[in-house]
Amino acid sequence: MKDPAPVHDEQALLGVLQGVAKALECAVNQHTEVVVHNLRQPEASIIEIINGHVSGRHVGSAIIAGPAEDKAFDTLVASKAAAHPNEVRVVANYTSKASDGRSLRSSSVVMFDADGVPAAALCVNVDMGAIERLQRDIQGALIPTVLPPLPAPRAETNIEDLIEEIIVSALDGAGVPVERMSKAEKKTAVSIMHERGLFVIRGSVERVAARLGVTKFTIYNYLDEIGAKRS
Repeated sequence: MKDPAPVHDEQALLGVLQGVAKALECAVNQHTEVVVHNLRQPEASIIEIINGHVSGRHVGSAIIAGPAEDKAFDTLVASKAAAHPNEVRVVANYTSKASDGRSLRSSSVVMFDADGVPAAALCVNVDMGAIERLQRDIQGALIPTVLPPLPAPRAETNIEDLIEEIIVSALDGAGVPVERMSKAEKKTAVSIMHERGLFVIRGSVERVAARLGVTKFTIYNYLDEIGAKRS
C-alpha cells in the first residue's frame, strides 16, 4: 500500500499557508492581496485569498485567472528543468498586471513536492496604482479627510471564458483562418497557449486539438517540439 504520509504532509502545508495568509490580513493594507494556491487543482487553485478585490478573484478561482506577466506562474508552465525535490522557490519583487491593466508589485513562494512538481504557492500582489494615488493625495493635502474607498469588486470571468479568450487570442495571432494555418502557425499558437498556462487545465489538449482540426497526439507533438513540459 502506498504511504499516505506525503498527502497528509501536503494538506498540512496548505493549512499552514492558509494560516499565514489569515495572519497577514491583520498586517497588510487594503491594496495588498495575499493568495494561497493548491496547485494540484488548477481549475480551482485558490483556497485562501485576502483582499481579492485587487485582482477580482476569490476562493475557487482558477490559476489562469491570475495576473498577466506573472513570473512565478511562468516557473510553473514555462519550459524549464524540474525543480529539486521539496524545493522552495522564491520569486520576489517583480511586476505583473491585473486584467484591467493596473500595475501590481508581486512576490511569490512556490513549493515543490518530492518529485519536483509544483504543489502549493503563496503569492502577494500590491496594487501600485492605488498606492501611488494615496501618495498623491497625501502630497496634495497633508492630512486627507477621507481615504479613497475600496474599489468595487469586479465580476470575475469564469474559467470557460478564460479558456476561450486564451484560445481565440492565440489563433487570431496567425492572421488567417484555422483551415489555412500552416503547421508552423499552429505550433506557434500552441506555444502561446502554453505560455499562458492553458495546458495545466484538464481537457485543454483535446479542446485545442478540436479547434485546430488535429488529433490530441499532434498537440502533444507540438508541445514536445517547443520543449514544453507536459502537465
